Amino acid sequence: ALLGLRCKEIHVCGGSEARNIVRKLAESCGDDFELIEYERFAPLVVASESLSSDPNKPGCYRHVQPGDCVVAFSRNDIFAIKREIEKSTKYKCCVIYGKLPPQTRAEQARLFNDPNSGYDILVASDAIGMGLNLNIRRIIFNSIFKFQGEDVVRLSHSEIKQISGRAGRRNSPFPFGEVTCRDPRDLAYIKQCLSTEIEQIDKAALLPTSAHIDLFSQGLQACNVDGATDLHQILQKFSAMATVKGDYFLGRQTEMQSIAKCLKGIPLSLDDAYTLCMSPTSKEGSFQLQSFARKLSRGEVGGLSSRSVPKPAKSFDDLSYLCNIYGDVELFLWLQQKFPPSNAVEQQAAMARKETTLHLIDEALAHTDKLQLKHDYIRTAMRYRAIWESENGSMDMESALTDKDDEEEDDEAYAAFSERRQMHG
Repeated sequence: ALLGLRCKEIHVCGGSEARNIVRKLAESCGDDFELIEYERFAPLVVASESLSSDPNKPGCYRHVQPGDCVVAFSRNDIFAIKREIEKSTKYKCCVIYGKLPPQTRAEQARLFNDPNSGYDILVASDAIGMGLNLNIRRIIFNSIFKFQGEDVVRLSHSEIKQISGRAGRRNSPFPFGEVTCRDPRDLAYIKQCLSTEIEQIDKAALLPTSAHIDLFSQGLQACNVDGATDLHQILQKFSAMATVKGDYFLGRQTEMQSIAKCLKGIPLSLDDAYTLCMSPTSKEGSFQLQSFARKLSRGEVGGLSSRSVPKPAKSFDDLSYLCNIYGDVELFLWLQQKFPPSNAVEQQAAMARKETTLHLIDEALAHTDKLQLKHDYIRTAMRYRAIWESENGSMDMESALTDKDDEEEDDEAYAAFSERRQMHG
């Protein structure tokens, strides 16, 4: 983005660890570079103790206080913690996580910030770091491990700092910020991250444009390379063969390749297929994308996919499904902009479905106590820690595969872990 934007000025807001690489990028473009540094006004301290003395014992969230934000990294964890807090205390919780529509996240933030709303606690993912001003007194990490794509990872130095920094805001009811965690074993790592500077970023990621991929595809054909006819195969070979020098590295194309696989067999131009691969979608939105791509390949004007009409949620799976419907609508509206001419009738239908879905999501969040939920956030945290420690040489691998339940996120984590375990014997 920094190398490709055509504008008079680019303002980059971020941590000081990006200072050197952004300066280099500006210089490589022949641009002037000006650095303005800001200091944090509100003090931020790490608590001397964790919320719980026993990481395997439930019920520690009965000790939360107004202005607390519990940070977890899955929808099931978030709602299980919310339910525990609302059952064991007098407080009500707002929730914020990535799959919620932006309007819903903003409304949840407004309720949490309003001292007269009746909502005193926030349970959220790292989505709280994305454009929301929040009056947080204390950040509580439920765990420092999360499932990310194909791996269980420990939060990075920068993630710990970014999330922790949400506690305490100047001119807010909580001008002093505090950070702690549920599991006492996580406290030392959090203290280490907050007491040290993040290492300078030394390289920037590049992604190929459609023109690069088109030229590369022509080269593969000229050399009669087998197994390089579909876009996902071309992207794989590009990643395997490309070399990037100097201050750059090739960015991950996992999501692009995943979308490209969904488009396999649909006769699209390489440019159109590449644009579709840049779409804001996930595996849940693949049906909408495929439907649009088939119509595009036939020269037809795309319409909204026939996913079920939104209905009131009776379970958390229903709530997740409503968020997927909202994602379908957002994807459809994005596609309409990228591939004109647009369908005015379908756009109006999409906007109507978007409003209905938003209303139903807000209704479900207001009555989460009535939604079905079977999840143990402590067991999940224990398994993720076991997987990470086993893969980093801290414990026996067998212990990471015990005490498994049927949660979808755990299934994905364990499938990925088991596959690597078999590969490495």
